[in-house]
Amino acid sequence: MASQRIPKVTAKCRCKKVVLEIYELDPGFAACHCSTCQFMHSGPGFGGSCNNVKIVQGTEVVKKYNPSAWATWHFCATCGTRLHYEFDKKLWKNKHNRFVVSVGLLYEAGVKNFKMIEEVSYDEKPPYYCFAGQRPKLTTSQTYALYAFDSQQP
Repeated sequence: MASQRIPKVTAKCRCKKVVLEIYELDPGFAACHCSTCQFMHSGPGFGGSCNNVKIVQGTEVVKKYNPSAWATWHFCATCGTRLHYEFDKKLWKNKHNRFVVSVGLLYEAGVKNFKMIEEVSYDEKPPYYCFAGQRPKLTTSQTYALYAFDSQQP
């Protein structure tokens, strides 16, 4: 992604029990239409890639859910805020973009310059919504191929 990265963002869940530091955030985000995102978010998932996420407060209320073999969701068990997901370290060897943070969480933290740069798993998108503007729309197969390639980059 060609966007200028944001070096560090501090974000809090809705109840403010969890505080995260997000490093090297790319403001160019993806909308994911996969069935997991559709189910978990009642719509697409909006995620900004970053190089690292550090929980600086509230570790004890952060819970994890592993809906697939390749990533684990982290959320606040008190208020339910979706925080981020992390690609499995065994699969994602690249030191970049192993974390994807909820755009809503980041927007609440003051990051306002987001731009949707791609839509992934577009073949799974239901017909009852669409986004304005032109951007790449990858099928699930294309998405997996791209992520598999990106995950192995140094």
